[in-house]
Amino acid sequence: MAKKTQSPNGNPRVMSQLTLNELRGILSDEIYKIRAGKGTAASVNAISNASGKILSSIKLELEYYKLIGKTPSIKAMLPPEEEPEQPSA
Repeated sequence: MAKKTQSPNGNPRVMSQLTLNELRGILSDEIYKIRAGKGTAASVNAISNASGKILSSIKLELEYYKLIGKTPSIKAMLPPEEEPEQPSA
């Protein structure tokens, strides 16, 4: 089962369904923590290594789909789902 966490805006997210923008946000958050003295180099290194592996797997998947001549549907690369419009009061 995927681990649930909160995104910077407070919404719950499932870690296995991160978008590339969310991944960038996580990396940026860790850099800011280091600058503010609230993070550790070990934490940033671990997150950076995991991010690199995620990106490598996406690259491999893209290369595979190119090889077989199909278009992939990789959730991490899809634009965020649009929120439905709220009726005005």
